[in-house]
Amino acid sequence: MNFKDLHNAICTTLKKEISVIQTCEIYPAIRKELVAPAVFVELSSFEKGHDPGTEELALKARFEARIVVDGTVEDSSVVVRELAAEIARVVNRNTWGIKNISPAEFLSAEVDDFKPELDAYLVWLVEWTHELHLGKSIWLGTEVISHTIEIGEVHVRP
Repeated sequence: MNFKDLHNAICTTLKKEISVIQTCEIYPAIRKELVAPAVFVELSSFEKGHDPGTEELALKARFEARIVVDGTVEDSSVVVRELAAEIARVVNRNTWGIKNISPAEFLSAEVDDFKPELDAYLVWLVEWTHELHLGKSIWLGTEVISHTIEIGEVHVRP
């Protein structure tokens, strides 16, 4: 898993799918001027994922996209919310063309007041997760392929 490629794929896809985004960066250095609307993408945390039975480390990666809009522009309160909804739409079930990650699971979109350096702007935060596995599978290079078997009862109705 190459995290830089994943981050870049997210920004590339967001800009392609949502043409009004002027700036999309990963882990940006906050500066006094930026071309808005802007989106800043960050991987914010890891949690334990579902063990795939391959001896790979399973992680649930939480991503954040901060949407930044100039609050002095007419209808900026509506614009920032529309962008948050559009980003949620693009994010949901997306794999960004990267192998070995699960489709994104959209979690939330809400006002974000926790970055003081962005106080001059309207900021919304969109969050989602991906499940990913790190390391080498013990099943690679063998003829045995791991799989899941579901066992249940079949009920036949008369």
